[in-house]
Amino acid sequence: MKVSHKLLFIGEPGAGKTTCIAAVSDIPPVVTDVDCTDELALRKPTTTVAFDYGELALGGEDRLLLYGLPGQARFRFMFDIVREGLLGVVVLVDGSTEFAVQGLRETLETYAADVRELPLVIALNKQTAPSDVLLRQCRTLLEQYGLVAPIVPVDARRRADIVRLFELLFILLDGEADIQAERGSSQWH
Repeated sequence: MKVSHKLLFIGEPGAGKTTCIAAVSDIPPVVTDVDCTDELALRKPTTTVAFDYGELALGGEDRLLLYGLPGQARFRFMFDIVREGLLGVVVLVDGSTEFAVQGLRETLETYAADVRELPLVIALNKQTAPSDVLLRQCRTLLEQYGLVAPIVPVDARRRADIVRLFELLFILLDGEADIQAERGSSQWH
């Protein structure tokens, strides 16, 4: 029987969502990029206006469906489109800019309530060795939004880095399942 699972990448424009999906997808990614016509044109030539999509084989007929959503509030409604069956979320942050923390703040402002109950990883893209200051600022933001998540540096172009994010999410998912099982068994004692 074919089983599909969903994983979501969210983040500010230029954080690397499209690049992550392209790095691991077994199919050519579906992208909805258009030319930038606003201040984003100073940072990048195109931007995603709906969502990116890719797929990854998990073995047998099982598939991991990969979605990339823009982090801006005006795209928040699209989370509801991919919510059902969502296993976890990767929040991508462009760690190479002076606006990294601002981008993370805007993404969390938009999605914190939605991702609170899901396994979550913060991926600092374009930053091989994040500064202690950046890591502390990211942790502080997570705390302000009542979120707990590992923060890891990645290169969104490297398949191995993205697979490592998946592994982290599956460890978190497995840990959540253990907690739920423990809660269920304690109700009977």
